[in-house]
Amino acid sequence: MKPFLLVVIIATSLLAGCATKPNISGNSEPHVVNRVVITEPLAIDYKSELAIAKLTQIINHVKLDQDKLAQILYDRGVIYDSLGLRSLAQLDFRRTLELKPDHADAYNFIGIHMTLIGQYTQASEAFDSALEIEPDHNYAHLNRGIASYYFGRNGLAIDDLELFFINDQADPYRAIWLYLAEYKNNPEEAKLRLAGNAIMLDKSKWANQIVALYLGKLDEQDFIDNMGKNVQDSRQLVDRLCEGYFYLAKLKLINNEVEAAKNYFRLVLSTNVHEFVEHKYARLELNELYREDKQKYLEMLSTKP
Repeated sequence: MKPFLLVVIIATSLLAGCATKPNISGNSEPHVVNRVVITEPLAIDYKSELAIAKLTQIINHVKLDQDKLAQILYDRGVIYDSLGLRSLAQLDFRRTLELKPDHADAYNFIGIHMTLIGQYTQASEAFDSALEIEPDHNYAHLNRGIASYYFGRNGLAIDDLELFFINDQADPYRAIWLYLAEYKNNPEEAKLRLAGNAIMLDKSKWANQIVALYLGKLDEQDFIDNMGKNVQDSRQLVDRLCEGYFYLAKLKLINNEVEAAKNYFRLVLSTNVHEFVEHKYARLELNELYREDKQKYLEMLSTKP
């Protein structure tokens, strides 16, 4: 899913670059290995490194008022986060809030990070703060809903994810997250509602294939094969693989195919698209599956004579 939750605000002058060529070059073409589409992991963009260096220079050597300094710290934190450097990002977001306590986007990021390390109370408090400051902060509803989903507060998850979907009923990703939350309560009703919501979706978006997969209108292999088709450049391909394999893994978990799910989550992580929610939560999913495996193993040992 495009990182709409990230609210990336980076000065264009720092990141301006040449337009991407409308073709896939070299080793970034889709490759099929054992019926799975793969490509090279996303490389660190030199423009991101340059932006960090320039922002750091400004932070250290330019006298700024508190609001401007807070925004620059936030911008650097967003770049750190997009590179998977969560601890550095967290430091910048917290410094942002020290200088500007009403920075809703910084609270939103802190909530995401707290979710990823299993701190539900702190995550919820951060999202609540974001929404108190900015009641229409759409992505705080998404992220609070996801946090509630992962921490077993499913009623709260549905409330937030339904509101998030209502705000853009043409977006397939919103329909999918709502389905995942509703599935925990009532699988049959969730599928019926997804089928109804699918009618309203923007049919031009690739993610409609994810919805078709969940509704049984597209089989697994066709879905995998389609991820490598009609892509304009290498970034679009790796983004699509990150998204596609995450939702395929979630479907495997629904079907109780745990080992297959693990492998698809690993493929998500191999893309290195750190800024996408799919990449962030693939690690959380895997850690939970490993925890369950360890628990089963310990229980098995305890029953042996």
